[in-house]
Amino acid sequence: MVRLKSRYLLIDILYPDPSTWPSTPTSKPPNPQLAIHSPTSDTLTPGFLAKMIRESVAELYGDWGIGKLGGASASGITIKYLSPATSTAIIRCPRAAFRLVWSALTYMSGVPEPGQKRAGTGRERGCVFRVLRVSGTMRKAEEEAIRRARREIVRVKEAEERGVLGGLAGGEIAVVDSVMDVSEDEGMDD
Repeated sequence: MVRLKSRYLLIDILYPDPSTWPSTPTSKPPNPQLAIHSPTSDTLTPGFLAKMIRESVAELYGDWGIGKLGGASASGITIKYLSPATSTAIIRCPRAAFRLVWSALTYMSGVPEPGQKRAGTGRERGCVFRVLRVSGTMRKAEEEAIRRARREIVRVKEAEERGVLGGLAGGEIAVVDSVMDVSEDEGMDD
């Protein structure tokens, strides 16, 4: 039996353009860390993402690129995981063509708008596809996605705590320090 060798690309979809960030009901500007990692619309389905990648490979590399992906049907590319909430995906492709897929992702610059009823109508939300990891197994790609998600949660929580408690903690520490200085001075006089 022949084993088909594949590569798994863990990708992150980022939205660096502030005009594409979701609006907040308050007057406070959104946290840039959260806004860049904002959710992707539900119109981006695994099948549509695979189609976008195949079209990008065909545009960049022509028939040779499509042949490396597995032929005219290009069944070699499958989306194993797509989360619109975290804008994360895991793509399986042939081992011989993972660099073609990576370069095609680099040149892709948009996903369907959130308000669209169906994908492919021409209106796109500008984005950047960032390859986070290339792995030989699905398990390692999943572990990396979980590790990165946990790290982002901790980073955002720390930023919120600094923002909320920054003024309070700074003021309390200064008051406590001044009280300690006064009590130490009084103790020296005795």
